[in-house]
Amino acid sequence: MRVLHLVARSQRRGAEQVALDLADALDRLGHHNEVLAVAPGFDGSLDPALATITRRTRIDALTLLVATARVRTVLRRRPVDVVLAHGGSAVQIAAVARGRRRQPVVVWQRILGFPPAVDRRIRRRWWRWIGTRIDAAVALTPDLERELRDLGFAGPVWEIPNFRPVERFAGIDRAEAARSLRAELGVGQSTRLLGLVGHLSEQKRPDRALEVLARLRASGIDAHLVVAGDGPLRPQLEALVREGGLDRSVHFLGQRADVAHILGGLDVMLLTSAAEGIPGSLIEAQMTGCPVVTFAVGGVGTVVEDDKTGIVLPESDVDPMATAVSRLLGDDARLLRYGAEAGRRGSRFSTSAAAAEYSERLLALIADAPARAGHSDRR
Repeated sequence: MRVLHLVARSQRRGAEQVALDLADALDRLGHHNEVLAVAPGFDGSLDPALATITRRTRIDALTLLVATARVRTVLRRRPVDVVLAHGGSAVQIAAVARGRRRQPVVVWQRILGFPPAVDRRIRRRWWRWIGTRIDAAVALTPDLERELRDLGFAGPVWEIPNFRPVERFAGIDRAEAARSLRAELGVGQSTRLLGLVGHLSEQKRPDRALEVLARLRASGIDAHLVVAGDGPLRPQLEALVREGGLDRSVHFLGQRADVAHILGGLDVMLLTSAAEGIPGSLIEAQMTGCPVVTFAVGGVGTVVEDDKTGIVLPESDVDPMATAVSRLLGDDARLLRYGAEAGRRGSRFSTSAAAAEYSERLLALIADAPARAGHSDRR
């Protein structure tokens, strides 16, 4: 099976990392995979493993148009059996670029729900049309499937949760990782380390993590926030840190290749997002045995089990999060219990298991493609 994975940007975050990990795992199962990015990273950077089909940093209508023409050329020169489109930008390109005979098969890997603008008549008609141009979809959560059904999509929707390579994150020596991280940051062994891991964007609401830290420190807790990741909000966040007098209590680490060891060294990871599917960072935290405090957004409850591997707060409010973190930091026995249970359950989200399911489902979809194409022609 030949699979082209189409992602939004040439950077190792979220959907892009998922595509790379899935491609590697499918390669090991004997398939041939290629991963292409629509555009460079937000900062214009290029990852060597993610060749781009445009050099436009902004993904707008013109970028989608240019990318569609170039994907058509790629598919003509290097025919594939499946285009796996990771995200909304990628699926629009794949749906328009596919051939008249509905080849190759197009599968939409959904990540987040639709924005409110999809209710506008023109947008809704556009996405309904996109639905007629895809053969199947992968939904991380039942809500993402319901959205597709509401648009009239009648094809198969596979609920496959997010995943990460177990071997990359499991087996971390948390005591050693904590010593190493504290030495890098220059903080004492008694300082409590909170972590925020991910893209610094509006969706992730990283400002809330700063508010939680400020409340903890105001209550007398010696807490420090470690931010692993980058993004458009970083300058704004750095300004908030200075204005709040938190300069010595926050470290911005930027993009890191050793996220597993950072998570291994944290006391608690925070997830403060306004919207999510199933965040890969939560899976990573669970695999490293890092307790999590999160808001109940998207599918986080399928990863973090409340009062077993962390705390899931029903309301997206900073005050309850600060209270929950404060109580957790004051209960070492509960921290250890959450971490141990998280480590045991993390393997449920292994890349190898997900790849086996993708392989089976994609091969069946390809085998059924001629019948679907004939049915479409008769209509």
